[in-house]
Amino acid sequence: MSWEGIVVGVLGVVLGATFAFAGFRFFLLLLPIWGLFVGFMVGAGATTTLLGDNFLGTVLGIVVGIVVAIVFALLSWFYWWGAVIVIGGALGFWVTHWLLVVIGFSGDGLVTTLIAIAGGLVLAVVAFLVNAPKYVAIILTAFAGAAWLAAGIALFLGVIKPEDLPNGSLAAIYTEGWLWIGIWAAVGAAGVIAQLQMTARWDQDLREAYEGRSPF
Repeated sequence: MSWEGIVVGVLGVVLGATFAFAGFRFFLLLLPIWGLFVGFMVGAGATTTLLGDNFLGTVLGIVVGIVVAIVFALLSWFYWWGAVIVIGGALGFWVTHWLLVVIGFSGDGLVTTLIAIAGGLVLAVVAFLVNAPKYVAIILTAFAGAAWLAAGIALFLGVIKPEDLPNGSLAAIYTEGWLWIGIWAAVGAAGVIAQLQMTARWDQDLREAYEGRSPF
């Protein structure tokens, strides 16, 4: 297994499990970390798609990934709406991309990527507009975390490779059969149930905490 597979696999399993089953409870701590992870994958993946290079195979891809990671992390740390948008957009992108691959689109095509980005933007806006931040956060963290948990396990088992991930964690595991999608759905549903049982009034506490963070 390559070092990229080990690093991404560990991050996927650890962050995925934590987000899936305790994402809302540890929202304040986890969101900047999740923003870094998602931002790096988005930035590096977009560079790979546009330039046709290997994933993390060029300095440019790594630099773009780091820059986007920092932007996503800061957005997630300072603003409540930024945190929800980052998670909603990431999950929307991966789900849209997976659906496009299912119906026959090329997994690494530019059109597929652009449509997936549009899907991510739509879900990000919906997540922002829905007046139920607690439930939006729980659902998004549970299923986003479940996707990376499944992908991390698949990486460790050698089922997928790091270069499969720029197309999205869901697309990567779907290509290996419906069993992995079933694992994702089951873990996501279990995560929602677990978080609903654990939470009470933390959504208001989160909003109050974010109000004191703005740098402006």
